[in-house]
Amino acid sequence: MRPMKASDPAASGPYRLLAELGSGGMGRVLLGAAPDGRLVAVKHVHAALAVDEGFRARFRREVAASRKVSGAYTAAVMDSDADAPTPWLASVFVAGPSLGAAVAAVGPLPEPLLRRLAAGLASALAEIHRVGLVHRDLKPDNVLLAEDGVRVIDFGIARAAWTGAEDEGEPGLTRTGLVIGSPAFMSPEQAEGERLTAAGDVFSLGSVLVLAATGRSPFVGSSTLRTLYDVVHAEPDLSGVPTGLRGIVERCLAKDPAARPSPAELLELLGPVAPTGRQWPPAVHRMIAAQRADIDRLLDGPEDKAGEAAPTPPDVKDAEDVKDVQDAEAAEDEPGPAEGPRTRVEPAPPRRVPRRKGAVVACVLAAAALGGTAYGLSPAGTTGGGSSATGGQDSPSDRYLRLPTCDDLAVQLPLQPRDKGGDSHSVAAGEARTACTWLGAADGGARSARVRWDLLDYSGSRNATTVQRESFRAQAADGVRASRLGFGDEAFRGAADTTTVCSLSVRDGNLIVRVDLGSGEFPAVFCEASATDIARAALTAVPH
Repeated sequence: MRPMKASDPAASGPYRLLAELGSGGMGRVLLGAAPDGRLVAVKHVHAALAVDEGFRARFRREVAASRKVSGAYTAAVMDSDADAPTPWLASVFVAGPSLGAAVAAVGPLPEPLLRRLAAGLASALAEIHRVGLVHRDLKPDNVLLAEDGVRVIDFGIARAAWTGAEDEGEPGLTRTGLVIGSPAFMSPEQAEGERLTAAGDVFSLGSVLVLAATGRSPFVGSSTLRTLYDVVHAEPDLSGVPTGLRGIVERCLAKDPAARPSPAELLELLGPVAPTGRQWPPAVHRMIAAQRADIDRLLDGPEDKAGEAAPTPPDVKDAEDVKDVQDAEAAEDEPGPAEGPRTRVEPAPPRRVPRRKGAVVACVLAAAALGGTAYGLSPAGTTGGGSSATGGQDSPSDRYLRLPTCDDLAVQLPLQPRDKGGDSHSVAAGEARTACTWLGAADGGARSARVRWDLLDYSGSRNATTVQRESFRAQAADGVRASRLGFGDEAFRGAADTTTVCSLSVRDGNLIVRVDLGSGEFPAVFCEASATDIARAALTAVPH
């Protein structure tokens, strides 16, 4: 996603333009905002097409047909203007990577996910064909993996750029250097410039499934001409396609259009798809989260530097409210009594007091009275209540800490198998630290991840949570505050160095977790979302 330049248009019709999402053969796609605040994807047509009045007429007609397609498996068309200096089309914005980007990042999909993908694509084509449209450019980049399933985009619009007369049967593939369609995913009849039907989309669907199953197209030549020749004459390379799907894919890739199944027949061949809560591999959901985080940053502006005073929120109404909060925060810094049972107490949100402030302040004071410590273990392996020797509260000399080992922690984190050579664990003077490292090589490129837990359970006369808070904010001086994580008390993102792509530190009471991610398995496009998922799991993995 690229911010808009000063020379870029500020709006298309009623839609305010915010950033560039990408570009392709027909134009570029921009992120926009509708008057009601909804996000939209706005496609701007290339100038080479815009000067053609025949194109504008076809564009107008195709968009009108596209608006009849429901949005269950597509990005529904909302608005357009074929008469604008730069013709544009607005559709519902769908958060999610393209299938091509997802496969490049996480590798081929397993058979259950391939079946889900095939069913979604077949359902999308059935709806597109229902209104009399043919997609003409179904390819991995036009398939989005949304959180709740598949979305097919750019349906029908390729017809507007089609060379030739008004008669749909007029052959032709290009116009002045512009190729309409993607050679590796074209049907034989499209490669030969023949009349296109819905069966051509089914052929493209078969090629897309092969890419999803193997990471490559079934027709990969040394040049565009060789690829087109193979599409027309060669048998597809289906090695790597799961046996349970190979027969279905073969039927989709039949050279004879009449031998291919219709989308409805394809759904029957696939059979029922098992329901599931999460549609895709965790890495794909991290890519979705990363895209949303980028959009949040774009809409919200730069985040405040960690350690700077936050502005008084709108629900703190008067000086009395502010004083209540300040008094409660000061109470946290006072020495608390020896700790009793280890019950986790969630702190009240900082600097935020609702109108019923008395109850909230009471909760903050209660947390201070318990010492504010959320994590740690007492002597003899108990979880609070004093040592068996004293029969009462723990004294400083009695206390000790124990964090789980890397072997116990690692299985609870969304990370690949690790190299234990970088693990470390230490306990001293009321402090414990465990660090676990993941190292390896994938396709010749290094990947790495390191997660560190720092736990403070006793700090002389001072509250351990208060000490950790001060330590955390000192560490955060050069970072950027991370907001909207949904867990922990505070967080900051550190600047990447030569060994990391991104870094995230989160404090939850008296426990600090730091996640450092390297390259390879965690490319920058979804590194921050990955670090967030790992940090959440890292906090959950520690008993409290």
